[in-house]
Amino acid sequence: MKITLDNNVIQTIDLFQKITGATVMDCIVNGSIIYFIVAKGQYGLSVGKGGIKIKQAEKKFKKTIKVFEYSDNLEIFVKNLIPEIQSIKINEINKEIDVRVRSPDRAKIIGKEGRNIKIINQFLNRMTGIKELRVR
Repeated sequence: MKITLDNNVIQTIDLFQKITGATVMDCIVNGSIIYFIVAKGQYGLSVGKGGIKIKQAEKKFKKTIKVFEYSDNLEIFVKNLIPEIQSIKINEINKEIDVRVRSPDRAKIIGKEGRNIKIINQFLNRMTGIKELRVR
């Protein structure tokens, strides 16, 4: 799937890559939070020992940074986005995913005013073509 990024996002990705050494596959800037998808196997590289690289990046951007690791395997990628998943059902025909989580985790995953789930849905659509992820 083709992703179109504006100049600000491209500059954000470039700076994050210079700070961390990780390859960024996608990025969404949403208010005071920047979300990055890094290439498979580069999560540790992007965070750094003791979180040092993330802390440097957050200081530079003056924003909170959340990093997720990409996987070619859709189920693994979804679990990277939502580690609290207990079960996952992928409907590739309708391009939909249903996930089950523990009740106490549900609000955190959805986020205030649905912010987190909107970001997750955007990444899934942009990276895999999935149209909707539902949390149950």
